[in-house]
Amino acid sequence: MRPILLFGILLAEFTNGFEAIAEVNHALSMSVVQIHAYPEGRQVFFGSGVVIAPNRVATNCHVTRYARAIVVTKGPIRYEAVAQQADPGHDLCLLEAPGISLPVATVGSAARLRVGETIYVYGYPLAIGMAFSQGRIEALHPFDDSLIIETSADFTSGASGGGIFDDSGQLIGLATFYPAGHTGHNFAIPADWITKLSTTTAKRIEPFGGSPFWEKTERMPAFLRVPAQRVSGQH
Repeated sequence: MRPILLFGILLAEFTNGFEAIAEVNHALSMSVVQIHAYPEGRQVFFGSGVVIAPNRVATNCHVTRYARAIVVTKGPIRYEAVAQQADPGHDLCLLEAPGISLPVATVGSAARLRVGETIYVYGYPLAIGMAFSQGRIEALHPFDDSLIIETSADFTSGASGGGIFDDSGQLIGLATFYPAGHTGHNFAIPADWITKLSTTTAKRIEPFGGSPFWEKTERMPAFLRVPAQRVSGQH
């Protein structure tokens, strides 16, 4: 089986359905923040995150794994992260950033999703500001006691960790990676993993090892082993 090349996404482009977009409650975007991760001796990595509890932000580990300092921003306001809980295999990291006074997203579950449902994505494309996309759930892939969300929502570089919300406004996943060539089907990790990781011990901000499941070509889930595609990590 030929390996596929996956790109970690660091937000989504605007869609063409302007009438549908006008009906969306964009107050959800207030829970979505930008992540600045500062590795030693390397350029800063930009990603997105979602406030999931007071002073707590969920994002992708491939955004923060090399960082020795992490800053969470919302417009001109900056909050320094002091600790994080990391699950690199699932590409989920939870940041502790004291002082955040932004709305908290309601964490939902991918378990009740159905193929065909509309989802809404917020994040920061290419570190140039908040953007929005919407699309359908194209498939739900069982993986590690939950479901990886495959969607038609158009992610581009700049949105890793961006919030994916359902029609009820619940956070159901984090935008995470897409196939090379922007073929139209992109992938999100489920919000279900947030609860389990929240019970672990937070550690100080420093680089850590481990790769996400979608980077491991030798152990890649069956639903990603598509002969016609290739996938590779953004970082």
